[in-house]
Amino acid sequence: MASLLFKVSDKIPKELDLIKEEEGLGNRTATMTFLIKYYFLTKKSSIDQSINIMGSLLDRLDTSSLSSAHDQLKDV
Repeated sequence: MASLLFKVSDKIPKELDLIKEEEGLGNRTATMTFLIKYYFLTKKSSIDQSINIMGSLLDRLDTSSLSSAHDQLKDV
């Protein structure tokens, strides 16, 4: 796996940690991965493409076997 090393303003690690906390991510590597994927979903792909992808994923899911939303969120 490749490593990236670069110098940034002292503000950037604090902002990464804030995103990590708000999104419930495990570490800064996960945060960077999240930000990259978010970029590609929102900036490089159209919202229509994202909706179509989510629709096709939903078509593959057997929603009748899922717990209710209330049961899924009771631990949160």
